[in-house]
Amino acid sequence: MPRTIDALPLDSAYTVSLPDPLCNERFVLLKRGVYDDPMIDVYVNTAGDFALLAPPPAVDYLAYKPRHQTLGLSHYKKTRRVIESRYAKIEGYFTDAGSVLEVGAADGAFLSKLRALHPAMHLAAIEPDESTRPQRNSIAGLNQFETLEAAADAGLKVDVICLFHVFEHLVDPTSWLASAKRLLAPGGKIIIEIPSLDDPLLALYQSAAYREFYFQKQHPFVYSAASLGRVLERHGFSTAMVPYQRYGMENHLTWLSAGKPGGSAELRTIFGACEAGYATALEAGGRTDTVFAIAKIAV
Repeated sequence: MPRTIDALPLDSAYTVSLPDPLCNERFVLLKRGVYDDPMIDVYVNTAGDFALLAPPPAVDYLAYKPRHQTLGLSHYKKTRRVIESRYAKIEGYFTDAGSVLEVGAADGAFLSKLRALHPAMHLAAIEPDESTRPQRNSIAGLNQFETLEAAADAGLKVDVICLFHVFEHLVDPTSWLASAKRLLAPGGKIIIEIPSLDDPLLALYQSAAYREFYFQKQHPFVYSAASLGRVLERHGFSTAMVPYQRYGMENHLTWLSAGKPGGSAELRTIFGACEAGYATALEAGGRTDTVFAIAKIAV
């Protein structure tokens, strides 16, 4: 297979298929190869706030395993209390919500937390993965669908649609956003959580080891708060961005000193008391590994 070129033509079939306004932006080569495929390259727009993989990767999601499983990091992930931390960051957006749909619900862990905290809330999930259905089936009253279209055809209307680390996997975000609008009740909102190109290990510390690890073919697109905001606003949404730092000082020092994921028990012990302040400082500066977009249909 021939290697891709140093700049993607503005009128190439790939770039014109991007969501507006990204389809009008120019892309130059950022790096050769990604973590799990040396023949897929990374391109970044001239603003430096959106990256894509080329050629477009093909991923079999029925056989896909998250990297924390393939790299033996599942125990480390559990120490970080992902669901609790996520909910704490956005809990205010669920206070007045009577109904919530999670797209890409996996085992339903977030929906389970909502059920425990909001017993009267109407919950729905979109998740085609059959291997995690038993866990989702254990959530009382959960309405399940395989696609947005199936949910819309059933007449579902919700106050909040959630996507946690799903939007960057979508190869056609334009069609997805159009379908999602059909499911929003008046005044409803979409909460999108994405890994951000503003990740401090990339944008602040410029860790070479982390950059080699970061880009992977399961993420054909990598947004930042700025580029995701442009896409949502061009497609008829008003947006608020919430910077969110998931990984802390322990993780960053491990990457900078050892060049690998998984953190360090010793560093966790030494710097544990500093983690909250460190994350708060990064969030205040807008240099975070993650960002939430809170999107409402513009009026």
